[in-house]
Amino acid sequence: MYQQPNAPQSIGGVLDSGFKLYREALPQAWLLAALAALATAPVNLLQPYFIRTGVGGVIGLPGLLLIAAALAAVVLYAALISKIDAVARGAPLSLGGALSVGLQRMAGMILSGLAAGVAVIVGLCLFVIPGLIFIIWFVFAPMALVIERRGPLESLSYSHALVRGHWWRTAALLTIIGIVLFVVYMLFGVGVSIAVIMDPVAAQAGEVPWYVSLLVEPVLAALIGPLAYSLMLAIFYDLRLRHEGGDLAARIAATA
Repeated sequence: MYQQPNAPQSIGGVLDSGFKLYREALPQAWLLAALAALATAPVNLLQPYFIRTGVGGVIGLPGLLLIAAALAAVVLYAALISKIDAVARGAPLSLGGALSVGLQRMAGMILSGLAAGVAVIVGLCLFVIPGLIFIIWFVFAPMALVIERRGPLESLSYSHALVRGHWWRTAALLTIIGIVLFVVYMLFGVGVSIAVIMDPVAAQAGEVPWYVSLLVEPVLAALIGPLAYSLMLAIFYDLRLRHEGGDLAARIAATA
């Protein structure tokens, strides 16, 4: 049974904790992850249309569809974070309760994401390296916003505070997670390629078959989404413990 650590762990310990959390959370979190993939499925199906029509293609109903899909995805991913965190804390949270949290934090998630996106884009334009630094700094803002109930800008500041002093360690952990997910998605890509080849109509049009977006991708998301967020939350918990320990040590030193 998963138990949330009460002390900082090694890199291997954090990853092991993340996989244990995944095993506990998967039965309760898979549906939210699958729904998030289904929310964006219509956009994926319409992608060839958007490519053909350009900017004009998103005016009117297609544009409203894009906005609705984006909002639904934000709510569902916030709900997914809340659900997995509830599992980690051993606190029961219903599907409706998780969706309620997602709705409450939707605006903050959007504002925080926009602010982080602007900072990262500016950083990438400044010789790339600052943008990569900003990505690691702000990657835990959604967790801070959903779990800690912090504001949009405060969540970015808190994420930066967590990572400060542990940037390379955090980057190493995120790289390991990225490699694991990359291997899984590479296998998925091979399966999609085979599906396209076996579907003459889709292959001739250069499009992904509809059943990939509506069936295969949600199934994959149901398995991989909880894994990605469980591992990310394991890093978040570890950094939070280190940050709280640093604050405590500073207060003790100041008192002395």
